[in-house]
Amino acid sequence: MRVRANWRSWLAFAHDVVAAAIAWVCLYWLRFNLEWHEPQISDVWRTLAWVLPLQAGIFLAFGLYRGLWRFASLPDLQRIVLAVALGAVAIPVVLVMLRLTSIVPRSVLILYPPVLILLMAGSRFTYRIWKEHRLYSPLAALGEPVLILGAGEAGARLTKELVHSRQWRIVGLLDDNPAKQGRLLRNISVLGPIAELPMWSKRFGVRKVIVALPSAAHGVRRRVAELCASAGIEALTVPSYDDLISGRSQLTTIRHMELDDLISRDPVVLDSAGLKEWLGGRVVMVTGAGGSIGAELSRQIARFRPACLVLLDLSEYALYQIQQDLQDEAPGIPLATLVGDAKHAALVEQVLSRERPSVVFH
Repeated sequence: MRVRANWRSWLAFAHDVVAAAIAWVCLYWLRFNLEWHEPQISDVWRTLAWVLPLQAGIFLAFGLYRGLWRFASLPDLQRIVLAVALGAVAIPVVLVMLRLTSIVPRSVLILYPPVLILLMAGSRFTYRIWKEHRLYSPLAALGEPVLILGAGEAGARLTKELVHSRQWRIVGLLDDNPAKQGRLLRNISVLGPIAELPMWSKRFGVRKVIVALPSAAHGVRRRVAELCASAGIEALTVPSYDDLISGRSQLTTIRHMELDDLISRDPVVLDSAGLKEWLGGRVVMVTGAGGSIGAELSRQIARFRPACLVLLDLSEYALYQIQQDLQDEAPGIPLATLVGDAKHAALVEQVLSRERPSVVFH
């Protein structure tokens, strides 16, 4: 796995270096109206001889090759922009400091950064689009139409999980928050309040709805259940917040709404001060960190600022996603991501001896 990842990383690195060379040479060529003569030709190759190593070093310093192209996202674009911007500043500084005799047109210096960003980011996102189109064929859009009730955090994550489902086709979301109505959530419209469920279900031919309100008051759930019953719609639901936190269920475990979902229970108040004292400044390990429960648990642990958060999961994709989320939501917390099976005794023993976690969530 490590050799394969290194091979791909070096291929991506070579691609970016070639992209930098193409951007530099083509801009020179365009500056002189597609006609090259001496000394312009010599200037191009002399400057390219130090521009490429400089830009390559910046690429490596910014860690552009830790991620995977098929999961290219906004953090990857941000790193590309920062790396290219630093190169755009460093190149004229080198020209001035070293007093090089080569002439670099101002148009090349100005246009080089946006062209290079377009080449690097465009390649990554084009590859991701192609990969996802190949993995998720148009047949995925032929599932049963369904409405999601709730456009909060649970609704957003459920939409993300089901957007490529072959069983379901999400036609919209309903939420009572006026600020969310009329907006897009992962490119799916928040159509209106929950009270309009009969109208929207009739318009889209929906016979089932998914209630994504795990932390809502039970009175709200009862109202939703009554609304579905009066409209002749089958109500499905995600697990309750208690079940998600305890690990008894995953967010994508969609089931029929039961009586227990409508019975009031006292809310559980967490001892935040005690948890901070227990987890803060310690090495904490989470197995199954890429799953719905493991990912949420990792987010909650990150709030208490551990010295290092060790994430173990079988799925490279899920692990990559939670790593990117934590880098955005809790910057500065050291992360150690490991692809492997928690049932593999030798692997777990190796991880425990190397990372030496004080607390393990399994």
